[in-house]
Formats: sequence, C-alpha cells, structure tokens
Amino acid sequence: MRTWLFLLFAASWLGGCRPAPDSSKRQDQADMKLFVGTYTKKEGHVDGKGAGIYLLSVAAGQARQLSVSGGIINPSFLALAPGGRFLYAVSETGPDVDSTGYVYAYQAEGDSLRFLNRQPSYSFAPCHISIHPSGRYALVANYVGGVFALYPLETDGRLGAASAVVRLAGSGPHPRQESSHPHSVGISPDGRFAYVPDLGTDKVMIYQIDTVAAGLQPAGYAAVPPGSGPRHITFSADGRFAYVINELSSTISAFRREPASGQLDSLQLISTLPEGFQADNYCADIHLSSDGRFLYGSNRGHNSLAIFAVDAQSGRLAALGHEPTRGDFPRNFALAPDGSAAYVANQNTGNIAVFQIKADGLLHYQSDISIPSPVCLQFVE
Repeated sequence: MRTWLFLLFAASWLGGCRPAPDSSKRQDQADMKLFVGTYTKKEGHVDGKGAGIYLLSVAAGQARQLSVSGGIINPSFLALAPGGRFLYAVSETGPDVDSTGYVYAYQAEGDSLRFLNRQPSYSFAPCHISIHPSGRYALVANYVGGVFALYPLETDGRLGAASAVVRLAGSGPHPRQESSHPHSVGISPDGRFAYVPDLGTDKVMIYQIDTVAAGLQPAGYAAVPPGSGPRHITFSADGRFAYVINELSSTISAFRREPASGQLDSLQLISTLPEGFQADNYCADIHLSSDGRFLYGSNRGHNSLAIFAVDAQSGRLAALGHEPTRGDFPRNFALAPDGSAAYVANQNTGNIAVFQIKADGLLHYQSDISIPSPVCLQFVE
C-alpha cells in the first residue's frame, strides 16, 4: 500500500491567423457548457472532495451548475467525441480499489449524462484519454505500469474491448523516473499518428494508427533532455509543429513535425518559469490559442500560466509573461471554443479561475467558480 500511495502521489505532483475575439460581445453570446472532472477520493496526493463529473453552464465568467454525475471514482480526465454526444472519462484508481483502473463511456442527454459502459485500462492510475478525430477510437494512458491502450468506439458510444495494449519500459535520471510513466496520448491533427509523452523515460513515443485493423504500429520516438519528464503535447492546426510540456524540468520542448512520417525534430527548449524562481514547480497542461498565435502552460508551485507568442513561420516561442492562477496547484485548463477566455482548474483550492484572453495574448482575471477538487475541464463545442 505504501508503494501505491507513493506512486499515486508522484502521478499528481507530477497527471492562418484570425482577429482576436471581442470580449465585449461575450455577454450577448449563448452560454457554453463545461464538463469538470474531479478527484472524489482522498489519496496520498490530494484530499479529493468532488462528487463526480460536473456539468456547468458558463458565460462571461459566471457559472451555474446543471448536474453532477456520480458513480465513478476520481474522474480526473475527460474527453468528448466529435459532435459532443458522448463523453469519456478515466477512473484514476489503484490496487486499493480494484485489480485495474477503468475508462467510462457516457451519453450526453440534455443537461445530464447517462452511463453506457466501462472497460479496464490494463494498469493503474489511468490519467489521460483522447478521442480520434474520426470519433471511432479512444486512447488511454496509465501513469503506473507503463501501459497505454486503444479502444474502438461503437456507433452508440460504447467502448469496445481494447484492440491494442502497449507496455513501455525504461527509466531516467530523476528519482521519479524509476520506470516508464506514460502521461498522455496526443493525436496528430490528421489522425494518422499517436504521440505518448513518457515522463519516466524522457521520450515522446510515436505510433502510426492503423484505422483498418484498429492497431498501433511503432514509428520511433523523440527525446527531450534527461530529467525533463514530458507530460502533455499539443499541435499547431496544420500539424507542422508540436509542443511538449515537461513536468520535472519546467520547460517546453518545441518540435518541427514531419506530417508524412510523423517524426519530430527538436526546435527549441524554453523555460515556463520567470528568471530567478527557485522553489519547487511541476508543469501540467499545455494549449494553443484557437488562432495559433499564443501558447499557454500551467505551473504547479509557481501557480501560474506561462504565456508565449508563437512565430507562425518558424514555430518558435517567445515568452510574454506569467499570470497567477488565483489558486493552488493548477492542473488542467481549457480555452473557450470562441477564444474569449481561459478557465483554470486549481486542484487544492477548489476553484476554477476565469481569465479574459486579450488581443495581445495576455490574460485578465474575471472571476472564480467554486468546484471541489477540480482537475480536468472540457468544453462542449
């Protein structure tokens, strides 16, 4: 049990331009729906107080709760299928709960969720799920055990049995890199390749997705500096560039991507922290703005979003500054589909901070939304 608590503690500490939107018009726009995944159970790394998956209606920084769906432990990461009819969630659990973690499927019905089914994740602490652009497959990463898996999705939204289960191996120089720790699975914009940032081995593993046989074919890897601990990845809309946030070194690795082969070529390494900051920090999430002009990354410890300008031609980043997240331990964050705002989940203070995204990419604090132990935010587009 001590071993499991240590691992789960580590997992958390560690799972063409267009004009900027006119936020003054936001009040006239329809409300957006936002799903919130939470920790529901006290663990070694978090005092989970959530009740399940929350659904909010949000507009202009204000929110009202529409529903909360229980019956799932620690739904710490969520993903919607294209069209928004089906929601998928990991249940981040360990051997104190069951012999495996699980991934859950739901159908969105009005302002609530209807449970469809679940499948095993084939290891422990499943911490990330992504949905293929076709809506036909889900890919799930388990922080513990070095395992990630691909699941066919049925037309009614149910999860099929896993058609590919991959177990990674290796280690790195940092004390938390004693073994492989897949932390997410990113899918290229064209849907041809899956990228698995492995925090334990300082590699981003690359797989070609076989959409005929529902399989995964190894296609090499990209390395980041030793001890970096890659966590999440995001891509430019045209697929020419990829950006990986490194949890342990508080850096972002920028890559030039070859769309035909899926390979990543190192382009730049840049810090997420201000010069002179010496305290502990662990990066978490990373997202590009809807117009691709700005990149944001979350710092847990410094408790901020790092803000970068993106050069459209070279893909290189230039630091613009940092915005405090008005809470402790910002995990994931989400940018509103209309590009108007950033919503940041502060895990330890039970609040989602809302920021207006200004024309220059910087952020202006608007308000707080109270949700216990928030982790993952997913807008319905």
